Amino acid sequence: MSSYVLLANLRAGRCSNTAEVRLLRFWEARNVRKDGELMSLDMLLLDEQSTLIHGSINSSRVDTFRRRLSEGSVYSLSGFDVARANPKFRLSDSPVSIRFNDGTFFEPKTDSDKDIPTELFRFRSHEQLLALANTNRELPDIVGEVSSVRSTITDGLRGPQRVMVTLRLEGDVNVCVSMFDDRAVTFHTKFDEHVSEPRVILFTSINPKVVGGKLYLNVTSGTHFYFYCETAAGKEHYEKLVGDGANSSSSKSKVVSAQKIEPLTVAELNQYVLAADPQDIEFLCKAEVTSLQSDKGWCYIGCSKCTKKLQSINAVTLCNLSGTRNNNTYGSCLHSHRKFKILRHHLN
Repeated sequence: MSSYVLLANLRAGRCSNTAEVRLLRFWEARNVRKDGELMSLDMLLLDEQSTLIHGSINSSRVDTFRRRLSEGSVYSLSGFDVARANPKFRLSDSPVSIRFNDGTFFEPKTDSDKDIPTELFRFRSHEQLLALANTNRELPDIVGEVSSVRSTITDGLRGPQRVMVTLRLEGDVNVCVSMFDDRAVTFHTKFDEHVSEPRVILFTSINPKVVGGKLYLNVTSGTHFYFYCETAAGKEHYEKLVGDGANSSSSKSKVVSAQKIEPLTVAELNQYVLAADPQDIEFLCKAEVTSLQSDKGWCYIGCSKCTKKLQSINAVTLCNLSGTRNNNTYGSCLHSHRKFKILRHHLN
């Protein structure tokens, strides 16, 4: 009989010991460059010591294990491979990950005596999200109060769909969570079928990006979204809001529809922005790339020391290399770039 092993004690190689884990959530990982070809079925596993670890089932073995998967259930797991965790798009803090093989035993355990938590999230503050933006290092979780919901599905636009949820985080900071295509449709359906508009939403495995100096949180294939009543963390956040008297506007709809839908060229849009009176207005544009003009290459504002692209954060242009300053990860160059240069790359 194999001995019991904790996830924190796993080491690289084949593991014949048995672990008892809770399957928090799972999803399909598909290759967008190959017409959505299935690459693997990924999951997050949790044990009694609250050790979170990423698990993966290769596409060739998905049919063998898929029918056994039930989010929230406890499983007995043995005969698996342990590999070094990928440093990109990390879903847990564990240095290793689990890979299922042909000999892996993974079966529900209804009589487990282990006290395994039913949920675990890796929340990050607004400052931490900014530090992670554009680094592709980590896919954290986020919870906040719904400020507004914009949906191209609601507006009845044809083509690829998009939903943007503005969340108010602690400290009264607003961030935009963007969902596309099937993830947008799935969210919109759940949101529309809910008895009332949720005040708090929790998103998992989001990818922080800074575009034009503004933070955006893009959903990934591993993103799950939970309304406040579905998780203890969501309920706790909601109760904080109610305690602060934030429920005074709970009856007001958060859904924002398009005020005007019309076809415009980029030149017409630019002319409108330049000529119109100053006002607070948002545009949602859909465009198709028809060609790339490679004769002049492309250029960007880059660091004068390391040549990396600079990021504009809170009106300060910073180099986004990994490093720390005053407990905030902004870059090892660590200079607010009053001096910078235009770097040109040729497409040949």
